[in-house]
Amino acid sequence: MGIFETIKNAFGSKAEQDPEAAVVPGPPSDHQVPQDQAADQHARADENQDLNKYTVQSGDTLWKISLEVYGDGSKYMEIFQANTGLLKSPDQVFPGQVLVIPEL
Repeated sequence: MGIFETIKNAFGSKAEQDPEAAVVPGPPSDHQVPQDQAADQHARADENQDLNKYTVQSGDTLWKISLEVYGDGSKYMEIFQANTGLLKSPDQVFPGQVLVIPEL
Protein backbone atom coordinates (compact mmCIF):
# COMPACT_ATOMS: atom_id res chain seq x y z
CA MET A 1 0.00 0.00 0.00
CA GLY A 2 1.42 3.39 -0.98
CA ILE A 3 1.41 6.65 0.95
CA PHE A 4 -1.58 7.98 -0.96
CA GLU A 5 -3.70 4.97 -0.08
CA THR A 6 -2.60 5.18 3.58
CA ILE A 7 -3.65 8.84 3.80
CA LYS A 8 -6.86 8.17 1.91
CA ASN A 9 -7.76 5.31 4.24
CA ALA A 10 -6.86 7.31 7.35
CA PHE A 11 -8.81 10.44 6.45
CA GLY A 12 -11.21 9.18 3.83
CA SER A 13 -12.13 11.00 0.70
CA LYS A 14 -14.71 13.79 0.92
CA ALA A 15 -16.22 12.54 -2.35
CA GLU A 16 -16.57 9.03 -0.90
CA GLN A 17 -18.28 10.38 2.23
CA ASP A 18 -20.63 12.69 0.34
CA PRO A 19 -20.70 12.34 -3.47
CA GLU A 20 -22.38 15.73 -3.86
CA ALA A 21 -19.54 17.44 -1.96
CA ALA A 22 -17.30 17.00 -5.00
CA VAL A 23 -19.73 18.85 -7.27
CA VAL A 24 -18.98 22.55 -7.60
CA PRO A 25 -22.11 24.41 -8.68
CA GLY A 26 -21.78 27.03 -11.38
CA PRO A 27 -23.44 30.43 -11.32
CA PRO A 28 -27.21 30.45 -11.61
CA SER A 29 -28.41 30.63 -15.20
CA ASP A 30 -30.29 33.85 -14.45
CA HIS A 31 -27.14 35.53 -13.08
CA GLN A 32 -26.67 38.98 -14.60
CA VAL A 33 -23.83 41.41 -14.08
CA PRO A 34 -25.02 44.95 -13.24
CA GLN A 35 -24.75 47.30 -16.22
CA ASP A 36 -22.03 49.57 -14.75
CA GLN A 37 -19.95 46.57 -13.63
CA ALA A 38 -20.24 45.02 -17.09
CA ALA A 39 -19.04 48.29 -18.66
CA ASP A 40 -16.01 48.38 -16.31
CA GLN A 41 -15.12 44.77 -17.13
CA HIS A 42 -15.40 45.52 -20.85
CA ALA A 43 -13.15 48.58 -20.54
CA ARG A 44 -10.50 46.61 -18.63
CA ALA A 45 -10.63 43.83 -21.22
CA ASP A 46 -10.06 46.39 -23.99
CA GLU A 47 -7.09 47.86 -22.09
CA ASN A 48 -5.53 44.42 -21.55
CA GLN A 49 -5.78 43.57 -25.25
CA ASP A 50 -3.43 46.47 -25.96
CA LEU A 51 -0.89 45.28 -23.39
CA ASN A 52 1.66 42.61 -24.11
CA LYS A 53 2.60 40.32 -21.24
CA TYR A 54 5.80 38.40 -20.60
CA THR A 55 6.34 35.75 -17.92
CA VAL A 56 9.87 35.92 -16.53
CA GLN A 57 11.85 32.70 -16.94
CA SER A 58 14.91 31.55 -15.00
CA GLY A 59 17.98 33.43 -16.24
CA ASP A 60 16.01 36.38 -17.64
CA THR A 61 17.05 40.00 -17.16
CA LEU A 62 15.19 43.10 -18.28
CA TRP A 63 17.99 43.66 -20.83
CA LYS A 64 17.50 40.16 -22.25
CA ILE A 65 13.71 40.57 -22.35
CA SER A 66 14.06 43.98 -24.01
CA LEU A 67 16.44 42.54 -26.58
CA GLU A 68 13.96 39.74 -27.30
CA VAL A 69 10.80 41.85 -27.59
CA TYR A 70 12.21 45.12 -28.96
CA GLY A 71 15.40 43.96 -30.65
CA ASP A 72 17.26 46.46 -28.44
CA GLY A 73 18.40 45.61 -24.91
CA SER A 74 18.94 49.27 -24.02
CA LYS A 75 15.16 49.79 -23.94
CA TYR A 76 14.93 47.75 -20.69
CA MET A 77 13.97 50.85 -18.67
CA GLU A 78 10.73 51.09 -20.69
CA ILE A 79 9.77 47.68 -19.32
CA PHE A 80 10.89 48.62 -15.81
CA GLN A 81 8.86 51.85 -15.82
CA ALA A 82 5.75 49.99 -16.98
CA ASN A 83 6.13 47.57 -14.04
CA THR A 84 7.17 49.80 -11.12
CA GLY A 85 4.29 48.42 -9.04
CA LEU A 86 5.81 44.94 -9.34
CA LEU A 87 9.54 45.60 -9.62
CA LYS A 88 11.64 47.39 -7.00
CA SER A 89 14.78 47.49 -9.12
CA PRO A 90 15.53 46.89 -12.81
CA ASP A 91 18.20 44.44 -11.62
CA GLN A 92 15.75 42.19 -9.77
CA VAL A 93 13.28 40.09 -11.75
CA PHE A 94 12.17 36.67 -10.63
CA PRO A 95 10.84 33.63 -12.49
CA GLY A 96 7.06 33.61 -12.64
CA GLN A 97 6.59 37.38 -12.57
CA VAL A 98 4.26 38.54 -15.32
CA LEU A 99 5.50 41.80 -16.79
CA VAL A 100 3.65 44.28 -18.93
CA ILE A 101 5.58 44.98 -22.12
CA PRO A 102 4.61 48.46 -23.34
CA GLU A 103 4.37 49.38 -26.99
CA LEU A 104 7.20 51.69 -28.09
